[in-house]
Amino acid sequence: MKPYIAVICYTDFNRYGSHSHSVPILYTHSIEVAGGLPFILPFTRTLDLIPAMLKMADGYLFTGGVDIDPTRYNETPVCDSHSIDQELDCFQFKAFDVAFKSGKPILAICRGAQLANVALGGTLCQDIPTQLPGPLHKHSGEEDQAGEDHEIHIKPDSDLYRIFGTTTWVNSRHHQSIKRLGANLVVTARATDGVIEAAEHAELPISLVQWHPELMMQNDDSMLPLFKSLIEKCG
Repeated sequence: MKPYIAVICYTDFNRYGSHSHSVPILYTHSIEVAGGLPFILPFTRTLDLIPAMLKMADGYLFTGGVDIDPTRYNETPVCDSHSIDQELDCFQFKAFDVAFKSGKPILAICRGAQLANVALGGTLCQDIPTQLPGPLHKHSGEEDQAGEDHEIHIKPDSDLYRIFGTTTWVNSRHHQSIKRLGANLVVTARATDGVIEAAEHAELPISLVQWHPELMMQNDDSMLPLFKSLIEKCG
């Protein structure tokens, strides 16, 4: 039987200006192609409902989105050019807490990876161009969202190594990144400029990736093994 994968939604405003649930179709498509059955967890302000809403899930996918409120990791904002949604934070942090306590597999992408790190006690680099010195990749590039921007180097004996080997090419659509790791997280990949691109939990089936594999699925199947790994972990 195919596993059910809960895709944790974020929120946005639709073309009529209404506050709406938002999940790009590429996320659910990637789960389908990998052999899973995706369903979208809708936003709710009634956080006590989330455990029941997630009860049927065999695994979880946390997607990209806007910046996390820096007060979540005891910092003040260093720039005001990127939006913050405190209600979305409350919803998604509760969803991560439920997912984490279930012990079931989690794949967290971009904002999702940052959220997982903060939820586990870590911190973020709030703005890579202004906070990290030296020559850097253009991590927030917009030229070709599905294309490859730079190479990452992968830690041996990690889940990511078993999927991709020592290196792979990724896209880059983020201006923030993991700074101090959350509890029991281990860095599994870095860009050649040192920015953390992936991490995993030392004990639980939790994988964090900073790039957008779902966007790369528009060009080819190079990222399909990452989504298949999530499905396989669900058993």
